[in-house]
This record gives sequence, structure tokens and C-alpha cells, in this order.
Amino acid sequence: MGRTLPTPRFRDHAAMLLAGTLRSYAAADGPKLVPMQWGDFFALDVPGIHAAEVTYGVVMRATADAMDYMCAIEVPDFDGVHADVHRETLAAAHCAVFTIDGLAHIQQNWADIYMTWMPTSGYRPTAAPAYERYDARFDAETNSGPVELWIAVERVG
Repeated sequence: MGRTLPTPRFRDHAAMLLAGTLRSYAAADGPKLVPMQWGDFFALDVPGIHAAEVTYGVVMRATADAMDYMCAIEVPDFDGVHADVHRETLAAAHCAVFTIDGLAHIQQNWADIYMTWMPTSGYRPTAAPAYERYDARFDAETNSGPVELWIAVERVG
């Protein structure tokens, strides 16, 4: 593993309405293309996008070969969100939340969660999307500061 994965805390999140961009990537292409997706996301005409205190990077689907990734903000409703903006409703969930420092090792952190922590944790992931939560503590210019990785889980057994 090389780095120590932070100990998770467990939190519940309410249902969320998200608006943003959704793209599909081959697994090898995601790391170099996702940053460009964030640039496209901030160019969207979504009410409140530039005033949002929190943004989300949502892994809608992931396999060993590909993933669907959404850059998003939470919106109170979908009124005023243009038809070309992707909309997603995330159901309420119980989550394991890992707080990591910056993006330098984010791919390895995700892998460590699913390959190392999950099998021995007493939890299993649910079918809900996992997501990255970026708040005011994160510096997008330097890709540094706390990032929360939220994974919907349920107890095994």
C-alpha cells in the first residue's frame, strides 16, 4: 500500500440533487482527462455554480476497464438547469468517509479503500455511486487540501 489509508468515519447523507457534466472514460484515460472535465464543468450555465461552497466528483459507474465520472454541484431542484446539463439524484446513504490530503495519490487511495480496507472492514459497498467531496478547504489551483471520499456501505451479515 505504501501510504497509510486514513481511518474512516461513518456518516449519513440525505438524498442529493446534482447538476453537472457526465463523461465516460477508459480506465487509463481518466487520470489525464478528468481535470479537463472540471474546466468544462465550471463553464456550464448552472445557477449557483460559481458560488457553490462544495463540489462533487461522482463515480457513477466503474469497472476495471472504464468509469463514468460526474463533476457536479448540489442544487435545490432542477428548475433553471438547462437540458444539456446532466442531472442525477443520489439516494440517501450510510457512508464510510475517508479524508485524504490532496489529489496526488487519489487513485491509489480509491484502490486501497476497495482492495485493502473493504475486505476486512465488516462492510461492503452498496450499489450507490461513490464520490469525492471538495469544500472550501481544498485549493483547486494546487490540488492540495482535504478531499473527502464517500462510499455508501452496509454491514456484512
